[in-house]
Amino acid sequence: MQHIPKLYAADDLLRLGDTTLAEGVGVPLAFGHAYMVLLVCLSGRACFTLNFKEHAVRRGDVLVLAEDTIALLTRRSRGFKVFYCLMPKAFASEVAYPLPNPLFVFLHDHPHCIPARAERPLLDGWLMHMRDIARSCPGYRHIMLRNQLQTFFLKIAEQLPSLEKGRREFSRKEMLSWRFWELIGKNCLRHRDVKFYADALSITPFYLSQLTRAFFNDSPKGLIDRQVTLEIKALLSYSDLAIGQIADKLNFADASYLCRYFKRQTGVSLTGYRRHEQQEGGEGCVSDGATPRLDPR
Repeated sequence: MQHIPKLYAADDLLRLGDTTLAEGVGVPLAFGHAYMVLLVCLSGRACFTLNFKEHAVRRGDVLVLAEDTIALLTRRSRGFKVFYCLMPKAFASEVAYPLPNPLFVFLHDHPHCIPARAERPLLDGWLMHMRDIARSCPGYRHIMLRNQLQTFFLKIAEQLPSLEKGRREFSRKEMLSWRFWELIGKNCLRHRDVKFYADALSITPFYLSQLTRAFFNDSPKGLIDRQVTLEIKALLSYSDLAIGQIADKLNFADASYLCRYFKRQTGVSLTGYRRHEQQEGGEGCVSDGATPRLDPR
């Protein structure tokens, strides 16, 4: 697939900036290592095809694109420009950690959202804050950008009761997939085996694997381990629990097993991660350069 140079992450770093996408007309958008992409139209107009559906994008519109979204820019005006945020999987998982499951369902169906006119100044302020953090906050950049993005998505979640009116019915496969995701959030502290979740859904582990590959582009075990890893990171970052206490809380046999598990999932040690998060605040953003009420189009 041909890449768009100004919107392509060739590594696992968070990237944000502005681009005209002038080289991208008629070419499927490729985002490299980005697991989730947030685009905000700053000026001009454009037409996108998202998963084979046409969308007319104007100033202030927001696009939330998942790794498997088929996105094509078909037309753009001369003054078209977007703010972009390319999130690698690890960072996107941290952002998603506290977000409610119905939000993921909504964004899956409505990747193109439009802010109410009265709230566009909030979006402009949010963009200014994002750029300021990327430019002038090296010490706590990672945490601050993560919190900003969580606030952005939680604002959308606040609107879900009104936005979900008339929502389409889900197929059985979709219902099973989202139910599995919900079960992970409720049970991952005690259960890390795929069979537990397959039994809870009354399906086979093989069928569950087929579902998660199709809807989440990952294996059931990969999704479970990702959530468990986020739970470990949260306890390391925001609690004073000893490693042994964390192992007990998350139902690991002992601290040694927990250490091996975390090192296998992240490539770093438990103590190394805790020291990095609590003393340095995190790194990992490279910048190339508001919180709206959103309605689906």
